[in-house]
Amino acid sequence: MSTADAFRAFEYAGWGSDSVALAYHRNLGEVTIGCIGDLLAAAGVQAGDRVLDVACGAGYVAAAARDRGADAIGVDFSPAQVRLAQQTYPDIAFVEGDAEALVFAAAEFDAVLNGFGLPHVPDPDKATAEAYRVLKPGGAFAYASWCEPAKCIGHAMIYDAIRAHGSFDVGLPAGPDFFSYGRPPFAEDMLRRAGFASVSFTEVPLTWRVASPEAILEGFCGGTVRAAAVLKRQSPDDLAKIKQYLRERISQFERNGVYAVPVPALVVRAGKPD
Repeated sequence: MSTADAFRAFEYAGWGSDSVALAYHRNLGEVTIGCIGDLLAAAGVQAGDRVLDVACGAGYVAAAARDRGADAIGVDFSPAQVRLAQQTYPDIAFVEGDAEALVFAAAEFDAVLNGFGLPHVPDPDKATAEAYRVLKPGGAFAYASWCEPAKCIGHAMIYDAIRAHGSFDVGLPAGPDFFSYGRPPFAEDMLRRAGFASVSFTEVPLTWRVASPEAILEGFCGGTVRAAAVLKRQSPDDLAKIKQYLRERISQFERNGVYAVPVPALVVRAGKPD
């Protein structure tokens, strides 16, 4: 099995869990919705547009596009996410599908959107090429992803904790750099390789607010796939040290009984030439 195939199978198995999909929806999903307005604005979504929400998850982006009067459809590789989206928004069509091989005709959509899905595909060049293919000339592709580690503290501290007290060498298939898509130079190069032009960026200051450090720990352990798998494969002693490190880091963001950890996102927009 190739590296890409191994990564795809690992992600598919993890996100195929109903409990993981629901935990993400109840934890990080509550954070990611904060940039949907910026995502739709970047793509210029308006009434009457045909819009595709790739890696739709629980369907928030497709629903927001629908609320603007667009004809929206969502696609996700996870049957669990598709079921959750259908339950949450029964009036919108959601289908299972691969971001790297979309089951739609060329030049079918006015806008293609992707909210935090790119870090979960094996080959981002294939995913962006597919977004380009299904867009009408003059259409726009916009995606959101977490900012680079120095800014996205809520996610970076997990990696910091594992580097300090554990190991990443736990037998998981290799995958793309989780933070690459939130770095403007990487994003622009990737999109221009696909044929896009007029690439622009908007940083959105999202915050993960919880009542206790344990809520964030539980969010990562129950509502993620790769981070959760790395944590679960640590030795008991190392895992205890990692969790203590995280409690101490998260505690620095306590104000009046609320822990507000920065997790900013980068919204990236690119246009398909006429």
